[in-house]
Amino acid sequence: MDAATDRAAHLDSLEREGRLLAAAAREAGPAAAVPTCPGWTVRDLVLHQGEVHRWATIVVRDALPKPSAVPADHLGALPDDAHLIEWFEAGHADILAALRAAPDDLGSFRFLADAPPAATFWARRQAHETEVHRVDAESALGTLTRIEPDRAADGVDELLTGFIPRPHMLLRADPPQTLAIALTDHPGAWHLTIGDGPVLTARGEGPAAAADCTVRGTAADVHLLLWNRRGTESLDITGDAGVLHRFREQVQISWG
Repeated sequence: MDAATDRAAHLDSLEREGRLLAAAAREAGPAAAVPTCPGWTVRDLVLHQGEVHRWATIVVRDALPKPSAVPADHLGALPDDAHLIEWFEAGHADILAALRAAPDDLGSFRFLADAPPAATFWARRQAHETEVHRVDAESALGTLTRIEPDRAADGVDELLTGFIPRPHMLLRADPPQTLAIALTDHPGAWHLTIGDGPVLTARGEGPAAAADCTVRGTAADVHLLLWNRRGTESLDITGDAGVLHRFREQVQISWG
């Protein structure tokens, strides 16, 4: 699949996930608690995702070369509860429009390792960001819309090959440990070596049989597990489960 096709798939996902998030947030109401984000209400969640969409819109629209180029006043006034969903939907529409209009050679910055070209990178990042927070919004209702295996597997890949190997990530082990991830409904597989420096992630089965810990499950279950949106129920975990526990305790995601 080439970059243009990837970008179109990510944009389709971003459009769908934004609609689902808005629908769940509207039904739950702004004061509802978000079980997957302890301490947050639906209002907190919607403001966060709406702010991310607006921030990314400026990055893409203006092809900004670095994060500090985003104007400090880019958000404007925040909405009251009565206009919260309308405000979110406007920002969602704007990021979709900016990404659809972006040239293939968009020159904006990217912040993940092993990143695709900027236009595809931002479509992918916004799609998965919105997807995870859609799951959060639905958790306020006690429901979950299914994540298709291809989408969930791509989310796992972005996390393991993009976020996790960044030098400032805190995931470390001494002596080194290895973690293998294998999907049961998709060919995706990854092998992580966790040591005293940045994590090394290899795509493919690799030496999975010899890994200190191996996690097997559906793409959606693994995706939500690694983002700490679900527990280990229904997953097959062999070897030293402490390695997975270390991952979940030490991996704290931020954009920078």
